[in-house]
Amino acid sequence: MVWQGLVHSLLPLLGGGLVLYLLNRRVPQDPPVHWTRPVGRNGVIMAVIFTILLWFVPYGILLLLPVMLMLSAASPAGREEWREHRRTRLAALLLSVLMFAGGGMLPVSTPSAPEEWGQPTFLENPDAPLYPASEQYTWLMPSLEIVQSLSVRMPHQTGSYGGEASTFNIAFALGVESSRMQQSIALLDEQIPFLRLDPSEVQLEPVAAPDTHRYVGGDEDVTLEVRLFTVKSLISTSKDGTKVGEVVCVGSASSGGQMDMLVVVRPLGHSSIANDRYAETYTLAWYQNL
Repeated sequence: MVWQGLVHSLLPLLGGGLVLYLLNRRVPQDPPVHWTRPVGRNGVIMAVIFTILLWFVPYGILLLLPVMLMLSAASPAGREEWREHRRTRLAALLLSVLMFAGGGMLPVSTPSAPEEWGQPTFLENPDAPLYPASEQYTWLMPSLEIVQSLSVRMPHQTGSYGGEASTFNIAFALGVESSRMQQSIALLDEQIPFLRLDPSEVQLEPVAAPDTHRYVGGDEDVTLEVRLFTVKSLISTSKDGTKVGEVVCVGSASSGGQMDMLVVVRPLGHSSIANDRYAETYTLAWYQNL
């Protein structure tokens, strides 16, 4: 959905330009100066370059903003302009960042799912974080595996390059996956008769494994970003918790700033943990519908 990416990447330009224009009108000068004067010609050029680079640089604004600020203050002339127009520039920068962050609420497409999966068990997840925008479908498969297909807005970048790794790293560093897993843990609890699980007392522990996996089947031959986790119940006599299952997370970013994810949760002892650790069957069917 490229149009969302275009809107998202243009929001900082709109926000910054709006502040500069309104402040220029509020404080008229004699002789009159152009409303872009506080940032100058180089500042306008850098803003346009920033907008373009959001489509090509992994981590997007998180990496570009500090770099752009350092470049703008690298020369003595640049530092002097910052001293002269500090308040105006900071106001424009703040609104630009806020508007770009707000772009994380732009709508996402319907989660990918092949027809053979049937109607989802759940069409939404009340425990999912409100930000960024997302849609999530959940299935309890006949094989007792829990499968989730998600469409999530990438609030930090609008291009697909490096989007999978950056989104996974940011989300897992912030612990976002824990809230999204509440629904799956509740379903997993129903499948383990000998152990009761409290979704608030469950921990995901990363498994040391390659960050990518090659999926081959039918007409598909694709390498996707993957993360593996062990599901541990903290309600246990062991201080490290008790292993109760495994999770596979697969991601595919698209131009426009959307990340499509497949999550497969399997209870401890499930045959597919050993026979199909990277959930190749589900992943290939899901990927073909993106």
